[in-house]
Amino acid sequence: MRIFDCIDAGTENCPCYLAQTGDCLTCSRLQGKEHCDCDWRGVCIYNEFIQGGKEANNIRKDFNARILEKKQYLDDLAVFVVDVGKGFALKASKPGSYVFVKANLDPAFYNVPISVMKSDVENGALHLAIKAISAKTKLLLKEQKELTLRGVYRNGILNLKSVIGKRGTIEKNNKMLLITKGVGFAPAVLLSEWVENRARTDFLIDIDKIGGELVLDYMPKEINGVVKEIDLRDSFVNEKEYARLKRNIESEQYESILALTSDYYIEKFGKLAAGLTPSPIFACGNNFQICCGEGICGACSRVNAEGVTFKMCKCNAMFITK
Repeated sequence: MRIFDCIDAGTENCPCYLAQTGDCLTCSRLQGKEHCDCDWRGVCIYNEFIQGGKEANNIRKDFNARILEKKQYLDDLAVFVVDVGKGFALKASKPGSYVFVKANLDPAFYNVPISVMKSDVENGALHLAIKAISAKTKLLLKEQKELTLRGVYRNGILNLKSVIGKRGTIEKNNKMLLITKGVGFAPAVLLSEWVENRARTDFLIDIDKIGGELVLDYMPKEINGVVKEIDLRDSFVNEKEYARLKRNIESEQYESILALTSDYYIEKFGKLAAGLTPSPIFACGNNFQICCGEGICGACSRVNAEGVTFKMCKCNAMFITK
């Protein structure tokens, strides 16, 4: 039995490059086995691969996207509104979506994964918040006319399927807590806009590194929930503040908690969630080293105690041994 799902299985991007190399994460036949034990309930990936001439399906390709607007929030933070067309914007409207971005004239290894913060399907535009951290993102902030994009990729939030269901629906009475710090605010915005008013969505936002103006501009206007600012560092360093935080979260009895933060706070909130009764579903930002998004380069690979390799740009697995 598989202990994880491939995020691309059954989509228009399946079978992918890994089927050609015998490394499919789902299909046992494409892994070289003589029998089928994939436990898959969708269209047969092996059959699709054979009938498709043993080629990867619908390969994601680079394309140039015109910059419609560039909003500068801080010296090292800007939001690019780029023209991608309605079809691409519709695909990118699903929670956890991200795209690879680089400057047009830069070589491929300058690609950097950027979460979609807002998808304007009607106008065929994406809003991408880019924070300058090192060489790649510093160069991106200098662009004024076009960016090169590749996507859409789907695995920006790990364990998201447990939160929204495999069919992409959410219970009306569900209570969800989104905890964000820095540009982790971006995937939270996309998720909350997708949820709309179908469920209650509360926010705890640490505006460190992004400032309050970005939050004011992009927080959904008709959110069904409470929005509060928080100093995450103080909440975990100060014992009284931590006790208050834990008490407040426990009293709300959230069905799901999502930490879109650094790994340090993901670990902290993961332990907090596990200690609650009843224990909520826990999901988090995919902060693993993602370089190709296709499971090929190996940068995102991790192996657990049983020797199972997880390609974190493709797997929806949550807890592994690093």
